[in-house]
Amino acid sequence: MAVEDKEVAALRRLGMTEYEARIYLALIRMGPKKASEVSYFAQVPRTKTYGTIRELERKGLLRIIPGKPELYAPAAPSEHLLPVVTKLNREARESEEVVQSLAVLFESSKYTKQYVIPEDVKEFWRIDGRKDILRKLTEIVGDATKSVNYATSAWGLVRAYKVHSEVLEEAKNRGLVVRLLSPISSENFAVAREFSEILEIRQVEEPFDVSFVSVDARQLVVMESKPEDLKIDRGFDRAMWTTNKMIVGVHDELFERMWHTLPVFKATSKKGAD
Repeated sequence: MAVEDKEVAALRRLGMTEYEARIYLALIRMGPKKASEVSYFAQVPRTKTYGTIRELERKGLLRIIPGKPELYAPAAPSEHLLPVVTKLNREARESEEVVQSLAVLFESSKYTKQYVIPEDVKEFWRIDGRKDILRKLTEIVGDATKSVNYATSAWGLVRAYKVHSEVLEEAKNRGLVVRLLSPISSENFAVAREFSEILEIRQVEEPFDVSFVSVDARQLVVMESKPEDLKIDRGFDRAMWTTNKMIVGVHDELFERMWHTLPVFKATSKKGAD
């Protein structure tokens, strides 16, 4: 008995996880089985098997046969999966109709409204909300190949550690140049000390009103935090993300000049933290 990858992929499109799909397919082929057999035939780790079985039961795709040991049996695909397929087909048709309608509208608007986007506008995007901004930063730092320059406020340093310490450490381990500028105070000294074990921090005396992150000398995100606090899941922050070469280049040149004139943060000293 083998679970085919194409079958797993098909069931995942219907809303199952990979482990759920593997267990369901194994039970369809083998019939009721105990947990150890389910794990073996479905090729699902034992530590994940029980949780996956309970989730399949919650979704109505599996029933438990009491006993010692318990046995697990699949629900009928025709009753539980075909309705999902029917719904997806209907939604796909509706989406196709909308896309076709929009395509016609787009083509006509090029002639009736002179639908032209200036080249420089394509290089600037606005992002609203702290969660979305931090998510975008995680994405572009994770895709970096050469360098990351991160300048932020005192509280911004704490938020950066909470959200980006892992992705910054991964970038550093991949051989990228990762540098961080921030004010250091008694409030964020402990975080700065932890961060300094991952990458080099240089200390600025005057706080930043906004934060800057540039990646590979190709992308720049400038963000304003409202309010300036420690929360990472909410905030009325605003950011500009740009790939404009001139603006990114000017920022990186200024960052470079500051970097070479500022002192390295020393975790063994509380200078500037009192």
